Amino acid sequence: MPYKVNTPVEGPKGVIDDEQLKRMMAATRPSFLERNRYRLVTLVLIAINVLVYALEVVLSGLNVNVSTRVLVDMGAMYAPLVQSPLDLYRFVTPMFLHMDLMHLGFNMVALYSVGEVLERVLGRGNFLLLYFVSGITGNAVSYAADVVLGGGPTVSAGASTSVFGLFVAVALLGLLHKGNRSFFAQYSKGMLGVIAVNVAYTLLVPNISVSGHLGGALGGLIAMFMIPAKNLRVPTPVRVAVAVLWVAALVWLLASQGVLGG
Repeated sequence: MPYKVNTPVEGPKGVIDDEQLKRMMAATRPSFLERNRYRLVTLVLIAINVLVYALEVVLSGLNVNVSTRVLVDMGAMYAPLVQSPLDLYRFVTPMFLHMDLMHLGFNMVALYSVGEVLERVLGRGNFLLLYFVSGITGNAVSYAADVVLGGGPTVSAGASTSVFGLFVAVALLGLLHKGNRSFFAQYSKGMLGVIAVNVAYTLLVPNISVSGHLGGALGGLIAMFMIPAKNLRVPTPVRVAVAVLWVAALVWLLASQGVLGG
C-alpha cells in the first residue's frame, strides 16, 4: 500500500529532552582509560612526578621553590654522596624530583606531548625502559662531569634527563621503525626543531645541567638500539651488544671511583 504524505503517523512523536540527550552522549563517550589507552604509562609517570613535587613543597615549608637541602635529602644527584652501592638510587630518584613549579610543568608538558606516540609504537614496557635508561644515563653523565671531568659537585634533578631521551627516541623513529617510515620521518623532522630549541635552552639558561640533558639524549639513543621493541629494525645481536656495553660503561664509571668497592 503506497504511503501518502498527508497520512498522519499513528502514535505520539518521540521528543528527546536535554537529560535524555546527555545520557545518550555519555553512553557513547569513551571512558578515560579508553581515551588514554596509549598514554597510561605516561600518565602514571606524570602523576608520580606531581605527587613527589607536592611532597617536596611540603618539606620546603609550602614553598614552591624547593630548597636544595630537600632535594639532596630526597635523592637528587650530588656526586660527593655517591660513595657505595647503597647510594646508587641517586642515579634513579633525580628523574622524579624538580626544583620549582616551572621546572615541573615544562618537563610534564614535554613528557605528555611525546608519550602517546612512543607508548603506541614501542609498547608500555619498552617505553618505561626507554624512560629509565635515558634518565639513568643522564644522571651518570652528570655524575661523571662532576667527578671525572672535574666540573665540581653540583646538585641536579629533574625528569629532563628522561625527556631529552624521549625526544631523541621520537626523532629516530623515522630511521628505525619497520613500517610507516615516511610518516615517522616527517614526524621526526618536527622533533628535530624541538630538540634544537631545548638544547639552546639548556646552553643559554643558567643553573641548567648541560651534562644531564645531553646525557639523557645519549641515553635515548642507546635505549633505541637496546629495547626489544618489535616495531624497530634493530637486530637482536645489536641489542644485546649495546645493552652489555651500556652496563659495562656504568660499572666502569662506578668502579673507577671506588663506589662498587665501598
